[in-house]
Amino acid sequence: MFNVGVDVGGTFTDSVAIDESGNLFVGKAPTTADHIVEGVIASLDDLACNAKHDLPSLLGKTHFFGHGTTVGTNSLVTRRGARIGLLITAGFEDTPFIQRAVGRLAGLSEEEMRQQVTLRQPVPLVERSCIAGTVERVDVNGRVLIPLLPQEAERSVRALLAQNVEAIAVCLLWSFINPAHELLLAETIRRLAPDLPVSLSSYLAPKIRENARCNTVCIDAFVGGVVKGYLSDLQKRLTEEGFRQSVASMQCFGGVTEAQNASPVSSIGSGPVGGVMGSKYLAQLLGEKNVITTDVGGTTFDVSCIWQGEEIIAREFFGAAGVMARFEVLTPRVDIQSIGAGGGTIAWFDSASASIKFGPESAGSKPGPVFYGQGGTRVTLADAWLSLGYLDPNQFLGGRIRVDSNAAKSAIETQLAQPLGVSVTEAALAVVELANHHMSDAIKVYLAARGLDISDFVMFAFGGGGPMHAAAYGELSGVKQTYLVANAMVFSALGIALADTKHKHQVTLLAREPFDLKHLVASFADLEQRLIKQFEREGEPSSSVKMRYFLDLRYRGQVHELTVEIPGPQWITTHGMSGIRSSFERRYRSVYGGASVSAAYSSIELVGLGVDGIAEHPKPSLRSGKPMGTIAPRGYRNACFKMTQGLQKVPVYADEDLRPHQELQGPAFVQNDYLTMILLPGQIGQVDEFGNLVIDHTRGRFANA
Repeated sequence: MFNVGVDVGGTFTDSVAIDESGNLFVGKAPTTADHIVEGVIASLDDLACNAKHDLPSLLGKTHFFGHGTTVGTNSLVTRRGARIGLLITAGFEDTPFIQRAVGRLAGLSEEEMRQQVTLRQPVPLVERSCIAGTVERVDVNGRVLIPLLPQEAERSVRALLAQNVEAIAVCLLWSFINPAHELLLAETIRRLAPDLPVSLSSYLAPKIRENARCNTVCIDAFVGGVVKGYLSDLQKRLTEEGFRQSVASMQCFGGVTEAQNASPVSSIGSGPVGGVMGSKYLAQLLGEKNVITTDVGGTTFDVSCIWQGEEIIAREFFGAAGVMARFEVLTPRVDIQSIGAGGGTIAWFDSASASIKFGPESAGSKPGPVFYGQGGTRVTLADAWLSLGYLDPNQFLGGRIRVDSNAAKSAIETQLAQPLGVSVTEAALAVVELANHHMSDAIKVYLAARGLDISDFVMFAFGGGGPMHAAAYGELSGVKQTYLVANAMVFSALGIALADTKHKHQVTLLAREPFDLKHLVASFADLEQRLIKQFEREGEPSSSVKMRYFLDLRYRGQVHELTVEIPGPQWITTHGMSGIRSSFERRYRSVYGGASVSAAYSSIELVGLGVDGIAEHPKPSLRSGKPMGTIAPRGYRNACFKMTQGLQKVPVYADEDLRPHQELQGPAFVQNDYLTMILLPGQIGQVDEFGNLVIDHTRGRFANA
């Protein structure tokens, strides 16, 4: 029986099947943006072929099918979603338009933030005519000040139905403390329009912060029809091909759930999370607690980390849980930062500065790089790879895509080399070096912003382009060891195939020190029971569910809180307020490097609490199982890594020939049908027992070669 994982990226759709013995098979196909299901099936066909099965046979033997998709992301970014209506407390109809002052900056790069003259807030997803103010009011303590009358609920709903909305979002003031009015509105909608999708803020985002909560529920309603329609189509198509289980959807906070139970907003950005969760499992096998994860895909370079054995959940500087398409949201998500630096990222000549610029625009899978010969005319990073000899033109994607090396070199010459007055090789090297520095800078910024020291970490590199660049950006960033992970080209899909079922429940609970500890323990117990019931509905026994407990705390007078993990409710009973304060102060120092100036005299405040429920799935060993032995190159290829070194005759090894404890001297290529690993001149790589190629930057450096 197989565990299957599928990751739909911006350029390629990757798939993985792994059996009980740990045998792993991979598939890859270009993403079909207009009909994503077709790209998934094409990738699965390739997977089945590599596993020596036909597709119906493979799917018939699959007991778990995990899926991460860009459908919700694409819907949000391109603004192709539902016409939504918003029910909101009367008097607050302008909330989506006012937003917050920092809303102008949310999701922008430092360079974009500098353009103060042209900065604008994002355009709301809901039209003003589709917002209905509802006469009701609940206060901060959950007391009903103005009851929501049934006739008022019906009036508000009918006002939106008259606008022909396709989904309704509901976001009332303080509904996360008392959801009764939102529930009445949901009941009214289902009575008047039974088939109309409804998104409730009290369910999706039961936490304080009005703007981010409103954005979260609006996004869920906006992308809901597209995401659910896609997952339904995928389930139907897989069933037709012989699959007999339910599709599990990857969620942006690091776990899977049955697709029919997943909230659409949680699917946004879910694909890259698979790589982080795969890294977490591999780190456990390697005994590494702190890992920087780097994923170079066709469109983006994604950075995240595993800290003390766990993924980090995002917390933006302006207090929200994250940003989606420039909207602050409260949806918990794994902390991943992305820049436009992938294989399809476009390089261009800037006449104003007389220099080459790189990104963030991407050619995607269509038209793709110039060498695809599918209409792409602008130079991409992948064109630079090919021109420098890093790619095997006869084996790109197993030979399924014909490569036009001359077209890539001609485009580089015309667009970059001639304007600069340099050779094609020098221009191509400039593109690669720009990419390396962009990636290294992104890693440094990510760690510095979170108060983390790179000397405490090792680095994992994956994605189709990760092992192509990691030898360089690993050295540039200052990390001691870089792992070019086995099966890097489908590692995010592997992480999805190995993902555990996970649910998160959070509530706002406002209190000042000293807290009512009995109430705190009771609140945790309530969240535990909700999670257990949710898992039992999905067929997971409560005995298999592991719980993690969190408190959102801050010093009195502060605006933003820190999430602090605690052992559990019993720990609160035993250690009391002093234990809570000590845990918070340790966490505060680890993030900010020191306590508040008045910490010794400041009380702390509780903002909320949360519980994660995790049902762990059995996981196979990822050890290669290959005996030790010698290795010889399958051939040689001319390539250039520095202008001072010129073209070099570089040995090419097949990754299937790698054996544990073998050592390779750079320069060297290790390749298969789907990717190339690069070991730079002067570097030394050693194969570990899991098939990873590990570069020890303390033993040899490209900078000294």
